[in-house]
Amino acid sequence: MPLGKLALGAEGHSLDELLSAIGVLKKSMISSHFKPLILELRYLPGVKLDIASKLYISINSRLHRAFSDQAKDIFDSSAEKIDFQYPTYAAEEINSWVSLQTNGLIKDIVSPIDVPPSTSLVLVNGVYFSGKWKDNFDKVKNMTFHSPNGQITVPMMIKIGHYNYSVSDALGSRLVQIPYNGDKASLLLVLPTSRTGLSVLLSQLKLAPELLDSALSRMELKNLQLIMPKFKIESQLNLNAMYLKVGVKKIFDNVDSGLTKIVRDESLHVTNAKQKAFIEVNEFGTEAAGSSVVNTMKFAYQKPSEFKADHPFLFLILVKGQQLFSGTVVNLK
Repeated sequence: MPLGKLALGAEGHSLDELLSAIGVLKKSMISSHFKPLILELRYLPGVKLDIASKLYISINSRLHRAFSDQAKDIFDSSAEKIDFQYPTYAAEEINSWVSLQTNGLIKDIVSPIDVPPSTSLVLVNGVYFSGKWKDNFDKVKNMTFHSPNGQITVPMMIKIGHYNYSVSDALGSRLVQIPYNGDKASLLLVLPTSRTGLSVLLSQLKLAPELLDSALSRMELKNLQLIMPKFKIESQLNLNAMYLKVGVKKIFDNVDSGLTKIVRDESLHVTNAKQKAFIEVNEFGTEAAGSSVVNTMKFAYQKPSEFKADHPFLFLILVKGQQLFSGTVVNLK
């Protein structure tokens, strides 16, 4: 989303880099790429998903009308003037808004040093997801998790039920999909067969991301005894480095960034891009909220197979096929 917004105000080589990173061919396709997706994600039965977007503009700068109109129309992004001459105040204002949009989970995304008086524009995005499992886990029991640093005892959640499941030889992994209420969102676990196989799995996905889609397309309902750890992760990422890896370079050029259509009479460049994320998974769901619905289905009895996530694995939260969050569980406290 931040790259999509920047593309609205970019031209030349900078625009080409941004469009390539987003995955669209021309600027006119940004609206048809993002607008239906954001609208669809906003109205999900059974889970709560807030996608918030805001522009903070220096009181000394004026936005191009075309840019602010498109940002509002496509990303529902509001704009607010702020005085960056007072960095502590500016940081407090931005952090307060992000905290509000993420139910208090994301705090202090910027510090005063991130918003010096020379700042013209800050783009902020917040995503908050809250969902209860379609079927809660029955019990929690202390069990062994094999981390790279040795064996540790952690609370593991246990549930017997029918879950979408597949095996991928190409990824050297087994996959299980755990649905949230409403059946539009799910937690996908990708568990390497080997206790030390996570790095190989991630390398394979980097080389051939379509392998994950292939494994998902082969999923079938299977009676499983599902055992997985409760976990809570908070992370902060330097997006500058990640953007450079996907070929987005010009926006950081302080002489010729190509970001000429955002602020009147100024050419901006990006100095800092950060992302903070928080996720908590427990026996009730992920950042549990909402009411429970029980669905029952009849199956011919089959002895459950065991799916035991007792070593490092990859997880993704999928919402209508979109990868909303992803991460790895390696060490547990």
